[in-house]
Amino acid sequence: MPQGRSTALVAGDGPAGLIASLVLAKGGVPVTLLTGAASPQHNHVHTITADTLRAIGLLVGTPLAGFADQPAWQVVGRKLVRAVDRPVLDAQRLTAQLRALLEHTDLTPITVVACGSAEALTRTALDWLADAERTGADVCIDATGGSRLILKAREPRLDLFETGGHSVYSSWRGTAAVAHPQVTLCETLASGRTALMVIDRHQVTMTWQSERPMTEGERDRWLSIVAAVAPGGLKATVQSATFDSHRLAHRAPVARRAAIEQLSDHTGAVLLPIGDALLQTAPQMGKGFAQLVGQCAQLRAHCHAPRPDWAGLVQALAEGADAAFLSAALVGAAIDARMSREQNAARSRETQGEERTLIQSLAMRLAMARR
Repeated sequence: MPQGRSTALVAGDGPAGLIASLVLAKGGVPVTLLTGAASPQHNHVHTITADTLRAIGLLVGTPLAGFADQPAWQVVGRKLVRAVDRPVLDAQRLTAQLRALLEHTDLTPITVVACGSAEALTRTALDWLADAERTGADVCIDATGGSRLILKAREPRLDLFETGGHSVYSSWRGTAAVAHPQVTLCETLASGRTALMVIDRHQVTMTWQSERPMTEGERDRWLSIVAAVAPGGLKATVQSATFDSHRLAHRAPVARRAAIEQLSDHTGAVLLPIGDALLQTAPQMGKGFAQLVGQCAQLRAHCHAPRPDWAGLVQALAEGADAAFLSAALVGAAIDARMSREQNAARSRETQGEERTLIQSLAMRLAMARR
């Protein structure tokens, strides 16, 4: 595609913004990447399939190192079991690898603009969108994650939809006096909570997903269980781990969907949300990356088209997000139902009917928002 035919502005330098920037540059689209909208969610660790990691590597043009090939163990009862195709991803490490690729791209250059703050990033993106010389051949990608900075600040109207079934992520970062080669551990507890830990020499990161914030005492009791079943070298590392006093806690529903009103008479640059700015599925750990891969694969296909139809891509991604959100709404309703039964065994049929009505209402509102 001839350079200059389309231009792109990418707002946000988390995994979504970095992958999108690299995909656009490989497709011949000049990219300006705005930084300055760091998300606290990047401090969590996630489970992710090896297939998703390989797909990210194919999108950015180079395999990702140190993820899919690392030892991954599942804690089962009083022993460790080798986990198949379920590595644990440290999003900060992924971001660092992707950011390093920006400097080595040998295709269309990527111009990085450090905005310094989320507010400055939003202003810069809005000014770019407001440029009268921009046309439908230009695209602004909102990759600011759950904050959705550009979507919230710009007309037309934005609707946010949330499912039930909220979960809380509790994360700690620490160090181990005894180093150990990179290894990950995870356990799904009887209560439905999930414990994840990444050890990379002296660095230790833990994330718990539960219905409430986890305490340091619960964290330390789990570490004692892991140390009791771990082999000698790993046991020493786990026992020597100490954590920062600050716990990062993040509460999110099963899914949160952003739907923007589409204007048929719009003639300027196209605003395209991706990643968590479009559909956030935080409690289903790692699913967001699989969704992001699918979105960026469609982005790549449009880059190579003679006339990229960015508005059409917005519509296609919105339809996919709607379908995923409605599926997640069923999961959220089931989680709420289970929690209600635990609190009150005599749960009425009237409440079940209210759940079905809520899901139907969400579907109707999503359809109306996109008209």
